[in-house]
Amino acid sequence: MVRLTSWIAFCLCLALLVGCAGQRTGGACAPACEPACEPVVEPVADQNCGPRPEGAKAGEAWCCVWVPPVMKEVEKRVLVRPASQRQIQVPAEYGTRPKLVCVAPAKLKEVEKPAVWAHTKDDVLVRKGRTVYRKVKCDNDPSGECYKLVECPPEFETKCKAVCVQPPRKCVEYTPAQYKLVDERFVVKPAYCRTECIPAEYEMRRETVVVEPGRWEWRRNDACEVPEEEETLPALEVEMIDSNEKGTAQGVFEVGEIVRYDLTVRNDVGSEAFPTLTVQFELPAELEYVSGSGDGVTINGSGLQAASSAFQLSMDAEVKMHILARVKSVPPTSLIQTTASVRLQSGEEVARDSESTTLKQAGG
Repeated sequence: MVRLTSWIAFCLCLALLVGCAGQRTGGACAPACEPACEPVVEPVADQNCGPRPEGAKAGEAWCCVWVPPVMKEVEKRVLVRPASQRQIQVPAEYGTRPKLVCVAPAKLKEVEKPAVWAHTKDDVLVRKGRTVYRKVKCDNDPSGECYKLVECPPEFETKCKAVCVQPPRKCVEYTPAQYKLVDERFVVKPAYCRTECIPAEYEMRRETVVVEPGRWEWRRNDACEVPEEEETLPALEVEMIDSNEKGTAQGVFEVGEIVRYDLTVRNDVGSEAFPTLTVQFELPAELEYVSGSGDGVTINGSGLQAASSAFQLSMDAEVKMHILARVKSVPPTSLIQTTASVRLQSGEEVARDSESTTLKQAGG
């Protein structure tokens, strides 16, 4: 943007003093006036241009003027998202193999075994041998009773008898372990974290740069006239940037996200206050106005349009405002442009700035 300030005219009009020519009086040369004198040029300096230029002569007019800067619109590669890293969890890999596992361990058990008995037959004396008298017939007198001493042998009886062959005892019983063949799952490769590098994202944006800065310089005015001051508006600087809803730089937005546009309107090196201004925001078809606010201004809008309330800029002052818009869709080129137009109350546009934003599908 070319910024002009008032011309500061400074003219040096120095009178050229001419010496007198001599006249003869009575054969002598007598001066007709005061002796000739050299022109006196006082050194002149300006607060912007400095000392007057060398070679400036008496009678010449030199003006200290402001030469505005030369601007050019260029394409610039802008970092949208810096390079970053993320950690990815890689799960473990498993395999199977046969394995002999113990189902029941070996056991030692103390048990008590009963006694072992056998049965034997023994002749047991029931009655001992003895001598007894028995009644017998008498030989001499059959009708009489006679007694005779008789020897009775011992009497025996066969009886069964239990005999302890082996007494009761304590023993230890051993039960062997039991095994089974199963499929065992084992780790072939353990889980680990892998670092993935995400490259930086860039995009080309148009930007106005200063090719030749403005400067003050001395210029000769042959007409010796002070240039009339051109009535111009004070210098106005407008800048708009995009960010996420929290005001952090993002650059690439997905469908459904909120884009924030911050606008700064500045009276830059102005010589006077600006008249009453308003800002008109124009959104592309892929966005939808949500809300807006600013420093001492209100913003109202709907759909693809929004406008600020009227405000004034004093010298070297600035007004900041922002709007929020929701991403509805993605254009074929993925690049959209939002525009802010600064206007007078009459509707005349005095400044304009636009911001390019990259969109993509959610999860893309």
